[in-house]
Amino acid sequence: MDCKDRELTAFHPFPRIVSRETAAMSQCASKHSPKLERDGRVACIWLCDADKRNALDACALEVLELRCKEARVLVEQHDVDVVVLRSEGAAFCAGFDLAACAEDPSRVAELLTRLSACVQELRAIDAPLVARVQGAALAGGCALLTACDFVVVAADSQLGYPTHRIGISPAISIPTLFSRMGARARAMLMANELMNGRTALEHGLATHCVDRGEDLDAAVTTLVERLLAKGPLAMRATKQWMRRIEECDSGEFGRACGRDAGALTDARDASIALASGEEFANMLRAFWASRAKARE
Repeated sequence: MDCKDRELTAFHPFPRIVSRETAAMSQCASKHSPKLERDGRVACIWLCDADKRNALDACALEVLELRCKEARVLVEQHDVDVVVLRSEGAAFCAGFDLAACAEDPSRVAELLTRLSACVQELRAIDAPLVARVQGAALAGGCALLTACDFVVVAADSQLGYPTHRIGISPAISIPTLFSRMGARARAMLMANELMNGRTALEHGLATHCVDRGEDLDAAVTTLVERLLAKGPLAMRATKQWMRRIEECDSGEFGRACGRDAGALTDARDASIALASGEEFANMLRAFWASRAKARE
């Protein structure tokens, strides 16, 4: 189902598609590309490739970065006071689309670079940013959540970084994940095991959890309405100051550099360097071959 055919809820979430000049900048845009919609003071960024479980290839990431920039501009112009990140289908985002990388492992460098850019663009949005998570949010999909202020999950959602089995490090998420989860991020990243929605809430990756997937819309609606009732200028100032503290010396609290631009860039480069080696290429090809055999 395309975004434009979506049935609207009582909250009327985001029925009008935002049309901007940046949409013409990308040669990748298609009916399955990420979309940006707006309704009043709320904007929504949609992942719209449900058939691929919203897995992200280079084109999808390019368009997603543009959508994030468009949302940031809407906030800066005071046209929007809350932004929601969500997706079509049964899965929030299954991570990277590895089909092209299985043929040429060097292509993963572009995916990592573009994912890092998307995370940084999401972080730069000064309005409250809410993620609605159904089903799987894996690897790159989970990385997107770490840039959000609120993460609303279903109890049966699956979140995590199953990346070591293909020889790649989730280092790109370390700066933002440690900011959310503290010491528990270490075990999550090293074990490479998935957690359900309830565990994600207990460990700090999620901020809200509902029992059933069908309750997600109501929970997001309630949260968005609460955020809209607050002073938008105060909310913007709060996000700006949190980012400033994270990016500079914060006095008695010590230097909180875990999410500054330099740390994010270093984490990206570390991931790319590892993905340039033989381990990643060999493990990815073996993994992809096992998937092909399983489908026979």
